Amino acid sequence: MVNSGKTRSAWLQESVIFCAMFALTMLHEWIFINSPENFLKGLVFFLILYAQAQAHRFYIYPYYLRKNYLVYAVLTLTAVSLGASTLFIADYFWIKPEFFEDGEFFLGFVYHFVICVVSTVTIMALSLMKSYATELQRRNHDQLLLNEMNLKFLHAQLNPHFFFNMLNNLYGVSLTEPERTPALIVKLSELMRYQIENWNLTRVELAGEISFIENYVDLERERIGKRCDIRLNYANSISGPQNHTIAPLLLIVLIENSFKHSQNFKHWFVHIDIHLSEEGLEMKIENSLADESLKKYSTQIGLANIEQRLEFLYKDAHRLTSERLQDSHRTEVFINLKNT
Repeated sequence: MVNSGKTRSAWLQESVIFCAMFALTMLHEWIFINSPENFLKGLVFFLILYAQAQAHRFYIYPYYLRKNYLVYAVLTLTAVSLGASTLFIADYFWIKPEFFEDGEFFLGFVYHFVICVVSTVTIMALSLMKSYATELQRRNHDQLLLNEMNLKFLHAQLNPHFFFNMLNNLYGVSLTEPERTPALIVKLSELMRYQIENWNLTRVELAGEISFIENYVDLERERIGKRCDIRLNYANSISGPQNHTIAPLLLIVLIENSFKHSQNFKHWFVHIDIHLSEEGLEMKIENSLADESLKKYSTQIGLANIEQRLEFLYKDAHRLTSERLQDSHRTEVFINLKNT
């Protein structure tokens, strides 16, 4: 069915090109086409031009693509000469014999030769433009499919990575404070439900995403709040109705990393500031640097996922910076939600 549709579309395009070229070729002759016979003469004249141009397109031009330039030149000259000769004979004996009353046979052949060259160039130009447009459309389609596949792959990477860390957190709590485990399991189940229901969506409500982040931070506060200074501030400076959306589970990886790589015996802290303004959403995270003995090996999957997802989803409407300071690590991300 798809191939049949493509075939019909190709035939339609060729028909449009044929009719347009016929009208343009015969434009200066329309005043003389005052009978069925004259119309037939004009049609035969054009068909000869069109046939030799299409022969060049399908049978001779491929030699140029294969870089057989000498063969291409010889065949082009031969085909144009043959087309000009055919036109010359048709004009001389039937279509327009009065054209040769002055006996200018050489100029007549040159005239028909030039017409064949112009016809061939025109057909090739239209064909190449159509091929370029088709190829551009195909590449755009392939790029969209590739972006979609990459995005789904990144989501697939993010999910097990997130669950693995959360289960590790829960395991640690169950060993040290088992009486708190049931409440944390309930909160974790809420986090998992949100992720399962929203991970394959392109956009979710910003309010739901912020609530998800708050639940996650609450879970971390329950786990390590006695040893870590955890702060989460969310400020909204927009007045009036709000219906902002954001890609799901986009910010949580940065927050998760800040907890994972900040454990410090002297001063362990994670400070998160989220601000929604007319310009967009900005999140700043500053966390302590982990002690050398507590540093965990990082595959950088989380940060790489964020960078790629931001590029796919927000392109020029985002900014992500990550830098190590003297005693802390700072990460900032900005997303212009109005331009997405």
